[in-house]
Amino acid sequence: MASSVLKLPLLVSALNSIGIFLLWLGYFLPWVPHRAAALSMGAYDLSDWVTLLPQVQSGSLPVGRMHFLALLALAVVLTARNVSRGGLRIWLLLPVVLGLLMLLPAYPAIVWYRTDTSVQAHLLLLVASIVAAAVSWRWADWYWLGLVQGVAAAMLGERALRGLLLVRPLVGDLYGSLPPIGPGWYVTLAACSLIFVTGIWGVSFGFLDRK
Repeated sequence: MASSVLKLPLLVSALNSIGIFLLWLGYFLPWVPHRAAALSMGAYDLSDWVTLLPQVQSGSLPVGRMHFLALLALAVVLTARNVSRGGLRIWLLLPVVLGLLMLLPAYPAIVWYRTDTSVQAHLLLLVASIVAAAVSWRWADWYWLGLVQGVAAAMLGERALRGLLLVRPLVGDLYGSLPPIGPGWYVTLAACSLIFVTGIWGVSFGFLDRK
């Protein structure tokens, strides 16, 4: 019994790491598949594509760039927490830095950061991601951090996953037929669910361990 209890935190940590890996994988896998690879779209592609929709520009469709970019920010922050554990995990800095670079507004949009509110929101997300990643790295062992990140995964995941469902009919109008939901969407759903469950599980185990 004692042996199984000691192994529980290791199991939670392993499942959480799998969830983070799946989050990265799901983000870049197709959310909108198409037989022509150039017409397939992952979450990052959708973050740009939705800004071109008249319904989004007018505000009648409650979906925007941040719905999909926030998932990338989440992956960066969660990965930064694992970097603090040292060893070979230091290589996780590579996806962290890559993710932060991808969160940087592209040229020439960034030139209009003084007047364009969407670019300002984009930059704010980048700054928030850097701050949150630093907090996750510095206070990686904070008791409530896993729960906070699990709740964030549930909330941000739900926004992005529901965002695709809202724009999917518009993609169907563009492609001539309603496309299937791609594997990236399902992998992201599994990833966010796993991160949420391990966040609650980790705090629950910590509470029982204190007792």
